[in-house]
Parts: sequence; structure tokens; C-alpha cells
Amino acid sequence: MEQIARVTGLTKEYRNKRGIRNIDLELRKGDIYGLLGPNGAGKSTLLKIMTGLIRPDKGTVALFGYNVDNEFENAMRKVGCMIESADFYDYVTASQYLKLVLNFYPEIGLERITEVLGYVGLSPYAGERIRHFSTGMKQKLALAAAVMPNPELVLLDEPTNGLDIEGIVLFRELVKRLSEEKGITFLISSHMIHELEQLCNRVGILQQGKLVQEGEVSELLSGSPSLEHYYIEQLRKAKEGNRDDQPASGNA
Repeated sequence: MEQIARVTGLTKEYRNKRGIRNIDLELRKGDIYGLLGPNGAGKSTLLKIMTGLIRPDKGTVALFGYNVDNEFENAMRKVGCMIESADFYDYVTASQYLKLVLNFYPEIGLERITEVLGYVGLSPYAGERIRHFSTGMKQKLALAAAVMPNPELVLLDEPTNGLDIEGIVLFRELVKRLSEEKGITFLISSHMIHELEQLCNRVGILQQGKLVQEGEVSELLSGSPSLEHYYIEQLRKAKEGNRDDQPASGNA
């Protein structure tokens, strides 16, 4: 299967000792890959490096065969992303905001705005100023912007934050449809384990900056009643392993 992204030996350590260490990750065409981990595990750091927002201390990221560090424009040409909370010009409308986004994609026509607003369920609010949007509506608008350029890879950081049940279901259906019909590859960081279990074909678990487990969801669940159960068990094992690696205390 065609390789879309390749992360090799990726390391980034901050002054507080958090970050990521020696991450190896591969995304294949059509994957919906879920990235799980507690707060501070390094999920956002990984996505920021993959989109060129920060540079790693070591390691490489290749998207569509191009190195993000020194071939950025070619690497990002087919990529859409939503990293952490989206920032907006609150005084413009949803349509006006997406028209601003289109300035980066001169080859795409204005009709795409209507199309993506329909994808995310914001068509009735196209002319409403963003300052009046709820958190969930802003998340939907950020998702619309992420898929605006007809990407082949979409990176999403906590995309369901602030969404109500209807919005979460719409998001799940949208991702599945884009993956099946357009062959789009998704990397999704989320705390919504039940949603990822229904949505993803592959998952990876980050713990203290390390990728402690990954694989096909169907295989990982072969011995577990749910992805949540499997996730908690893997975190427990990782914590026990870290304790075993600590030097014994005591007087010589």
C-alpha cells in the first residue's frame, strides 16, 4: 500500500523534559490513524513537527516523499491540518474567513466554500460573524478550512473538542466518507477513545513521549473488550516499565 508519511527517529525535548523520543511512524494511503495518550504525552508536539511548526532535535518527517525540514512547500502541498485551537478573525463571517483561506489556494474556485460548509453542517451560518459562534461551531469551521485544499493527508489535533453528540457523529461520518470516497489519509489526535474505536483502522499510544504500542485496531482488540480497556492496560504496563528502569535507592 502507498506510503503517505514516514516519521523516523523523531525526538524533541523541552526544558521541562517533556516532548517526544525516537518516534517511528508510518501512514499508508487511506489510513485513519488515531493517536492516543494522556495530556503531556507529546501528541501535539508530534503533529506540530509533522506540519513544520516546530523543528525536531533529531529525526526526520517525510510527507509524500518530501522532507518537511528542507522541502517544506512540496511536502505540505497535499496536506490539510488543524493543530490545537484554531484562531479566527471574529469580525468576519464564516464564508469570508474561508475566502481568506482560499488566498493560499488560487487554483480552487469560490464554489468550494459552499461545499466544505455543507460537509461540516455550517451552511445555515455561512453569513454569520464568527464572534457569535460556539466553540463547537468554531471547531467545525476549522475542519472546513483543513479540507478546503482537497488534501490527500489531514492532520487533526483534538478535532471533536467542543462538539455536541450530533457534531461528533457528523465528524465521524465525514472522515469515513472522505477516506472511502477520496482516499484521504487521516492522523487524528483525540481523547475520545470510543470514537476512535469506531473510526480508526490503526492506532498508536503515546506515553511520556514514547510510542509504546501501535497496530491495527482489529488486532489490538482481539484480546480486549474495548479500545479503552486496551489503552489503560498499555499505559499501566508502560508506567511499570518506567519504574523498573529507575535505579534502586538506598545507602551504599
